[in-house]
Amino acid sequence: MNLYLKTLAGLEELASEELKRAGATHIVPGRRGIAFEGDAKVLYSICMHSRFAVRVLRYLTSFEAKTPDDLYRQGARFAWESLLEPDGSFVIDATVHSEGFSHSHFAALKLKDAIVDRFRGKTGKRPSIDKNQPDLRLNLHISAGKVTISVDATGEQLSRRGYRPRTAKAPLNEVLAAGLLALSGWRPGTPLYDPMCGSGTFSTEAALWASGLPVQAGRRHFAFMDWSDFEPDTWREVRAEAMAAIHPVETQIFASDQHPGAVRQTKESLEGADVSSLVELQQTDFFKLEPRTTKGMLLFNPPYGERMDPGDIVGLYKRIGDQLKFHWSGFDAWIISSNDEALRRVGLRPHKRHPVYNGALECRWVGFSMYRGSKADQYKKQ
Repeated sequence: MNLYLKTLAGLEELASEELKRAGATHIVPGRRGIAFEGDAKVLYSICMHSRFAVRVLRYLTSFEAKTPDDLYRQGARFAWESLLEPDGSFVIDATVHSEGFSHSHFAALKLKDAIVDRFRGKTGKRPSIDKNQPDLRLNLHISAGKVTISVDATGEQLSRRGYRPRTAKAPLNEVLAAGLLALSGWRPGTPLYDPMCGSGTFSTEAALWASGLPVQAGRRHFAFMDWSDFEPDTWREVRAEAMAAIHPVETQIFASDQHPGAVRQTKESLEGADVSSLVELQQTDFFKLEPRTTKGMLLFNPPYGERMDPGDIVGLYKRIGDQLKFHWSGFDAWIISSNDEALRRVGLRPHKRHPVYNGALECRWVGFSMYRGSKADQYKKQ
C-alpha cells in the first residue's frame, strides 16, 4: 500500500524513525507528513504504536483538476462502489491550495456530488454523509492543479488517546506532548518533574511510555477495520505481539500544580490511561517545590501571554529561571513558549531549541542545563 502519515511540524524525524521500526519502506519525509509504503501488518502496527502520528492515510487516486468541474468529472470516474456500500456513509476532509478553488468546503462538496451521482447512476441509491462515525473517511488534497484522494485508516485522530478529561482547559495535544518528551532526550528511567502540570498531558504521556503499553492499547476500533480488504488475523497478530512485548521501565514521575482544578484534571487523565500508580501527584506551587531526586528533567508549558499582562509573563519566566538556578542544580529543564522575550528572561543559556507549533502558535521548545559549579568545570570533567 502507498501510505501517508500526518504528524505535527517539528516531529517529522521522530515519526520517520517509528516507521522504520515498524518495517515501512520508501520513506519520504515532508512537512507535517511522511509518505511511505507498507503491507497490512505495517499499517496496523503504526496505528497501534505510533506516538507521533495524527492520522494515517491510504492513497487511492490522483489526477489533474484546475476547476471544480474538472474535480467533479474526474472524481466520478473512480470506482467508489468498491469501497463503500450504496447505503453506507462517508465524509470528506479537504485541504486546498489552488487558485481554481475558492475554499476547501466547496471542493469537498464537488467531490461529494461526484460520488453520490455515481452511486445513483449505478445503483439508484446514494450513500449518506456522516461527520461523526462514517463508514469511509476520505481525504482530499489539492495543490495547484494536482488532486490527491486518500482514505483515512485511523478514524478518530490518533492524538486522541482517550484519557483526556472533557473539562480540560487549553490542554496540550497528546502527540505534541509525546514529541516534546522525545525531542528533549527524556527516556523512561530518567526522573521527570511536571511542576505546572495543568491537565497532565506531559505526565500521562511519560507514564504511558514508561509503562511499556502500546499507545492505543485501549482502543477497539480503527477505520481500516471497515475496509473490504481488512485482515482480521493480521490485526490479531499485531495486537498479540504488542501485548506480549510490554516491558515497563521503573521511572520516578512527579506531577504537581498550585491549582486544585489542575490536579483533579491530571488525576482524571492518569486514571483514564490506567497509569495513575506510576505518577506521584500533589497540589503545590512550583516555587515551593523541592527536588525528590539528585538529577532528572523538568518540563514546563507556562502561559505564553495571550491572556496575561505582558509584565506578569516576563516576571513569571524570570522567577522560573531563578528557581531553577538556585534549587535545581544538576537537572535539565525544558520550556515551550511562543513568547521570545519571556524566554530570554529565564536568564539561562539554552543548550538546545526546537521550532514547534502548539496549535496555530509558532513556539520554541527550549532546553536548559543547571550545572553544579561552573560550566567550565563541567567541560573539564568531560
